[in-house]
Amino acid sequence: MDKILGVELSHKFAPISIREKVALNKKQTIDALADLKKDCKEAIILSTCNRLSIYAYTSNIQPLIDFFNRMGISRQYLNILPDTDISITNLFNTAAGLESQAVGEHQILGQIKQALDYGRQAKSTGPVLDEMVRQAIHTGKRVRLETKIGKYSASLATVGFEIIEKHGYHLPDSTLLVIGTGNMANLVTTILDRSKIKKLYISSHEMDRAEKMAKEWGGEAIELKDLYTTITSTDIVIGGTQGEINILSEQELQNSKCKRAEFALGVGNKKLFIDFGVPRNFNPSLKLHPNIDLYDLDDIKKLTYEGLLKRYNEIPQAHAIINEKVKHFSEWLKHRKVAPILEAYWHNLDEIKMEELKWLLPKLGNISDQQKELIMRFTHRMMRKITKSPIQGIKRIADNLHIDQNPLHTVQDIFDVNDVNIFVPKKKIIVGTRGSKLALTQTQMMIEELKKHEPQYEFITKVIRTNGDEGDINVVGAFTTAIQKHLLQGEIDLAVHSFKDLPVENIEGLKICAVTEREPANDVLISKNNIRLEDLSANAIIGTGSLRRDIQLRMLRPDIQIKHIQGNVDTRIKKMEDGEYDAIVLAAAGLKRLEMLHLATQVFTLDEMLPAAGQGALAIETRDEKNYISDLVSLLNHEPTRIATKAERHFLISLGGGCNYPIAVFSELKKNNITIKGFYATDDGSSVVKETMKAPQNQYMRISGELAALVKEKCGLESKSAFRETTSE
Repeated sequence: MDKILGVELSHKFAPISIREKVALNKKQTIDALADLKKDCKEAIILSTCNRLSIYAYTSNIQPLIDFFNRMGISRQYLNILPDTDISITNLFNTAAGLESQAVGEHQILGQIKQALDYGRQAKSTGPVLDEMVRQAIHTGKRVRLETKIGKYSASLATVGFEIIEKHGYHLPDSTLLVIGTGNMANLVTTILDRSKIKKLYISSHEMDRAEKMAKEWGGEAIELKDLYTTITSTDIVIGGTQGEINILSEQELQNSKCKRAEFALGVGNKKLFIDFGVPRNFNPSLKLHPNIDLYDLDDIKKLTYEGLLKRYNEIPQAHAIINEKVKHFSEWLKHRKVAPILEAYWHNLDEIKMEELKWLLPKLGNISDQQKELIMRFTHRMMRKITKSPIQGIKRIADNLHIDQNPLHTVQDIFDVNDVNIFVPKKKIIVGTRGSKLALTQTQMMIEELKKHEPQYEFITKVIRTNGDEGDINVVGAFTTAIQKHLLQGEIDLAVHSFKDLPVENIEGLKICAVTEREPANDVLISKNNIRLEDLSANAIIGTGSLRRDIQLRMLRPDIQIKHIQGNVDTRIKKMEDGEYDAIVLAAAGLKRLEMLHLATQVFTLDEMLPAAGQGALAIETRDEKNYISDLVSLLNHEPTRIATKAERHFLISLGGGCNYPIAVFSELKKNNITIKGFYATDDGSSVVKETMKAPQNQYMRISGELAALVKEKCGLESKSAFRETTSE
């Protein structure tokens, strides 16, 4: 069944060095759309300096992912939008400026309009995406009209001006060189509106445009080949052209084909370079030049944070508008499903009307054209009034297609339009999940597996915010409770969890219907400069939010520092890259599902570090009732993993460990035997016990309980309340 699906590469998950690989010009965009049209009914591409987003009306998201794969972009940087409401919400948020680097900026609306224009030129759009984009633009305008999200200065143009002021340049005494004539117009206008300048140079790939803008602004147009001579006498250089400037963008300045460029940069006063280009106009190594201050888009992102705080206060009101518009468009899309029936029904009525008028008009004698027109209008009005109620009824049916003996088939019979082919799913299943990239990826994987068994079902992904997503990880079930409430209330039909996030307490009315085959349960180290744990310097800072990992790391390297960290995978990696940590520890399974396992510097063996109970497995939870959902989900159960994780869970329950006590466990089944390794310690690591037991597989409950009793006895600890590790990545 066709849905609106999307894949996005944006500043939220990818640095500029990755984004610039897919900076598409007009021709490249149209060519890409023509290629996507082979696999998708409709497609558009939104290409800006901060994102490349593909939205498609299709039944399969893989062609969109394949597009980025061909461009050399791995899945770790992609934001997958696996369902209609998620894709619509993402585009509407983008149009409202909520996804922009400068929250609330206006330029994105023009870029969305351009995306639609390119789609029309490529003939890759149709009624669905055309209407979606139209509604997105309307949403963006309404958010800016009804909130103050665009009131406070945060555009790139304003930020560029503030950078100039920050470095103490007195514009009436400064010479400015602007490379590019497109988006640079906003910045130049902002500067000229606020201050006079000593001298302005404009350079562009298109000399005609440079001359036109130079005349408009009282500047001088120069050709790109003359940049190096102009830079000598320039104080501020701003780049915003779509192609790299070869004279300044060699991978290493010392290897430049033009040594005069290096000379030009080194003479005169200290120079300020502001790079708005994607790809970057200026070589990043210029930041090392003693005579240059260089800012690219990633640098600007960091600088704009404080200036955007006022706009953030407007976000809740903006979300309310967006949610309303998303609901409106979703209803339009549902009603469109029955459009072929309504169109055929109306066509039949229109034919009847014309046949009757052919009978009537000759019998009326010599009547005027005006009278004929009046009769035609009268019959049309009569048709509309007669059909109003049945048409509204058909639209109501469209909101509930997923029932046995669907009434739409009855409607087709009643209106004699059985030749219309319309897909009616056998069932609709709503799948609840968190909104993190990993959670959505895991959920989509499970949906694809379920589709293999029931291709005639429609699966809808519903994103639910949890306590953990709000930053409160110190509660039991931080990443699961909210989802379980929706499941109990019947708002979703099943939920996909990372097994290790589930509390040990069973929720009355719910059951784990399947445990999927386990990915590697190991933990991994990711470090800057690819340094292994044993080679990190003394007092190196390692980030983890888990006592279990904390103790085991300090057992391996007593001289390191452990610092708390939380957030999703991308957030944790970014914190490390920004210098807050020398290394971080994550679960291998999540990285593998995100296709990021190659980032691991070191995979810890199970002897070095035991995992959390259930780590590496996914649990699919449903309501505790026997029906078609539980029957379908049970097909994904992997029995060896179910037994292993059940044993680990029983070990956890038998210990009754409190959250002040690190607990780790791993079970493995081989040749009808089960081996369980357990770990138990005090929070300061002063008392640590690690034991292993082996028994026939059918005795897994007995052996897990005995192992728990043994490690607790050896550690000399009393039973505490149930422990649950709340460090989801």
